Amino acid sequence: MDLGMNLGTSQRLEQTLSPQLLQSINILQKTSLELETAIKDELESNPLLELDDSMPDEEREVRDEELSESGAERSGESSADNDAYGDADDRESGSLDDSALVDRGLLDGSDGDVNYEQLFSDGTGSDDAPFKDLNAGNAEADDEWDRPIKDNGKSLQEQLRDQLMLWSGTRDQLEELAKNNCSEKRFRSLVEYLIDSVNEDGFLQVGEQENAPINISDDEFINEIETMIRGEKKLEECSLPVQEALHVLQGFNPRGIGARDQRECFLIQAYGIPNFSPLAIKILENCYEDLLELRYAKIGKALGEPTESVQKAIASFARLNPHPGFSLSNARIQTVSADLKIIEKRGKFSAEAVRSPMQKRLRINQTYKAIIDDKNASKSDRDYVKTHLNKAMEFMKAVDNRYSTMELVMQAILKRQKEFFSKGPAFLKPMVLQDIADDVKRDVSTVNRVTNGKFVDTPYGVYELKRFFTSGIKQKPSAGSAESSSGAEEEILGSAQVLDAMKKMIDEEDKRKPLSDQAISDKLAEMGMKVARRTVAKYRENSLKILTASQRKILK
Repeated sequence: MDLGMNLGTSQRLEQTLSPQLLQSINILQKTSLELETAIKDELESNPLLELDDSMPDEEREVRDEELSESGAERSGESSADNDAYGDADDRESGSLDDSALVDRGLLDGSDGDVNYEQLFSDGTGSDDAPFKDLNAGNAEADDEWDRPIKDNGKSLQEQLRDQLMLWSGTRDQLEELAKNNCSEKRFRSLVEYLIDSVNEDGFLQVGEQENAPINISDDEFINEIETMIRGEKKLEECSLPVQEALHVLQGFNPRGIGARDQRECFLIQAYGIPNFSPLAIKILENCYEDLLELRYAKIGKALGEPTESVQKAIASFARLNPHPGFSLSNARIQTVSADLKIIEKRGKFSAEAVRSPMQKRLRINQTYKAIIDDKNASKSDRDYVKTHLNKAMEFMKAVDNRYSTMELVMQAILKRQKEFFSKGPAFLKPMVLQDIADDVKRDVSTVNRVTNGKFVDTPYGVYELKRFFTSGIKQKPSAGSAESSSGAEEEILGSAQVLDAMKKMIDEEDKRKPLSDQAISDKLAEMGMKVARRTVAKYRENSLKILTASQRKILK
C-alpha cells in the first residue's frame, strides 16, 4: 500500500463567493438600525468615506421658510418628509447626492444667540433650560453626589441583584446555613444563580431548559438547583441552602418572581395579599386543573361550595399578575423603523425605499481622492488611497443594491397583493417566497434576506414584509356552480380572510353560549369558506390565541 504523497489533477464543482458579493449579502440582510451601525463603523475605518454636510440652495430656501413661520406646528407633510417621500418619478432611485436638512447655523458658522457661559455650566445653550429644575435652589456641589440614580434601562436581573444586596439573613438562618456547609457568600451566589435563570416573565426557565444539557458545576448546590429547575427533583427533597435560596428569591418584589409555573406564581401572590379569598387559595391548591378548564360545578362539588361562590372566588384572580417580571423590567423598547413606504397616486400604488439622513449624505471624500492624481504623492500613498477608494465604492454600491433590491421585491408584492392595499388586510392572498423570486428573477434566499426584518409603511400600518407571505386553504368549487361543471381547479382561500371572519364571529358571540369550533366551521361554510373543524381549532389556538368555547363561557 502506497502511503506517499502524489501529485495529480481532478475536476470538481464548487461555489466561491467574492468579497464584494459577501459584503453585498451582508448589507442586504441587515435591518435599518444595523445598517446605521455598519455605516458608522465604515466611516471610522475608511477615510475615503464621509458625510456630505452641504445643503442644496433649494433646501436652504425651504428651511428658511419653515423657520420664519412662528407658531407653526410640525406635521407629517413638512418639507423634510416631502423630500424623503416625494414623487418617485421626479427623483432618481438610489441617488446618494440627496443631502439631509441640518441646522443652518452650523453650516455658515454663525453662533446665533448661544450663551456659552451657560452652555459650559449646565449644558444648555440659552436661558431656557428645558431639562433643568427651575424651581430648585442652587445646590451645593457636594449635594450632586447624593441624588438618586434612576433605574432606566436596568434589566430584570440587575434589579433583582439590587434587592439581593439589601437582603440580610437572620442570625438563626445564617447559622443553619453554616451547619449545611454553606457560608453567606456562597448562599448569595446560589440566589444569583437563580436570578440568572429567571426569564422576562419572572419565571424560572423550566420549559426553555428542558432539553438543554445539564450544566455540571463544581458546586453541588448549583447542580441541585439545576435538577430542581428542570423538575427532576422536588423542592422538598432539596437541601436546606437550595430551599432557602429559592424562598429568598420569591420574597423579592414584585411578588411572584422566581415561580416555577403559573400556579406557584399565583399562590405566592395570593399568600402575600391580606384578606385574599380563602376559597380562591383552596382552588389553586387543590383544583388547578379544573380551574384551567373553568369547570365551576366540578370545583364546587370537590370543595363543597356552591357554583356562585366558586365563580366569585375565581373573579378575585384578577388582582394577580400573571407576568410579574414585566412590572419590574425597565429595559428599553426597541422601535421599528420602516425601510419602505407605500405611496398612492391616482389609485395606483408604488414602493419607495426610505433612507435615513446618514445614508443619504454618504459620499466619497474628494480631498483624499485627489491624491491619486497628485504627481508629488508617493506610490504608497496612492496605493493606500486606491485600496480604500475601492472599498468605499463597493460599500456604497452594496448599500444602493440593498435599496434597489428591496424596492424590486416590494413592487412584486404590490402586484400580487393589490386587494390588500385597496381593500384592507383581510384580503391578503396566499403567497410564498418562490412566487416573488420567480417574479423578480432572483434566488429564494435573496428574497428571504430582503423580507426578514424589513418593514414597510402601508396605509394600514407598519408591516414586516414577512407578513405578506401567508398560507391558504384549498377549496373545491361548490356543487352546481359554473366552475364545478367546467371542471375548474381547486381555488385557494387566504388564511387572513378566514382569521378575520373567525375573529369577528367570536367577538360578536353570546358569551353565555360561545361558539364551538364546529359551529364556527358551519358558519364559515355558510359564508362560502369551507374550513374543517380541525383547521378552525388550529387557527383559533395558534394565530388568534383564543380559548376554547368552554373556557370563554361566562356564567351569569
